[in-house]
Amino acid sequence: MAKQSFDTVQQFNAIKNDILAGNIKPVYLLFGKEHYYIDELCNLLIDKVLAPEERDFGQLIYYGADVTADQVVSAARQFPMMISRQLVVVKEAQMMKKVEDIGAYFNGIMDTTVLVICYKTPNDPAKMGAKTIDKRTTFYKKAQSVGVVYESAQIPDYKTARWIEEYISGKNIDIEPDAAALLAEYAGIDIQKIVLEVDKLMKILPAGTKRITASHIEENVGMSRDYSVYELTKALSVKDILKCYKIVHFFAESDKRFPIQMIMGALSSHFLKLLRFHALIADGAPRSEILSQLGINPYFAGEYDTAIRNYPVKKTMKVIAILKEYDYKSKSNARGNATDGDLLQELTARILNG
Repeated sequence: MAKQSFDTVQQFNAIKNDILAGNIKPVYLLFGKEHYYIDELCNLLIDKVLAPEERDFGQLIYYGADVTADQVVSAARQFPMMISRQLVVVKEAQMMKKVEDIGAYFNGIMDTTVLVICYKTPNDPAKMGAKTIDKRTTFYKKAQSVGVVYESAQIPDYKTARWIEEYISGKNIDIEPDAAALLAEYAGIDIQKIVLEVDKLMKILPAGTKRITASHIEENVGMSRDYSVYELTKALSVKDILKCYKIVHFFAESDKRFPIQMIMGALSSHFLKLLRFHALIADGAPRSEILSQLGINPYFAGEYDTAIRNYPVKKTMKVIAILKEYDYKSKSNARGNATDGDLLQELTARILNG
């Protein structure tokens, strides 16, 4: 379930619409690495399950670090007083010692209780092995049988800019593709951070602004379109050698703001996208479908046309191998005395000359 970001968003909208329509289920297990959608659904349930005047009588909000599974089960099995139903919410359920023990409640759920469990899997790349909900467990399977189970997956980095465009469009304002790309580079794949930055930006824009430009991002968020990873991938795509080295030199002088791992991650994502582009072309996919699948705004289509000409399949694969080599060097003694800036300049030269 929720294997791709599209599934995550689509299912989020379906659950949201059900809640707004009053189709409330007795159990919600909300989990995953993208915390934004978990919080949105939890807050929506808090807002819609009970009327404001009923919350003092029938709303219980717990935090995983402060409650046991037995206490949650006990609370969920109580009858509400003076109201028709109660809401029991467990936030930060990943902090509980034995969250699966809440599954005991699923053997005899109450029609008068709505139980919401919010389990946020760490989304820090350094914690990739962090514990999450095990889909093989009885806890997970029973939750599916009695209520709603929603896995909130992170958006792939190559679709972040498109997500930003759609989010801002929903607020009746447009954003230039360049501006969306800059904001995506700044915020990464953390939707909560993106939403925070967008909301801050919209508060300080002049009244009546209908389109967010790259200049707005530069002035208010602090990203420069001239010296960004987005501009580096663009320069590499068109093989603008002078611009590539100009940007890389700037990165080398600003390594705290532009750490090499962040830069190589973006470059890897870019060239993997090119490889997928080649594969879809080989499969005979229509151009519009290729752009849609890869999350490429048609505004940038010309850049990718140039890129796939400059980097045929074999050359693209060679670049990906070079990136893996330098990723290893950057994390080991294999770099010798080379600084991050030295490695980045060597890497750029090998990509351009490969």
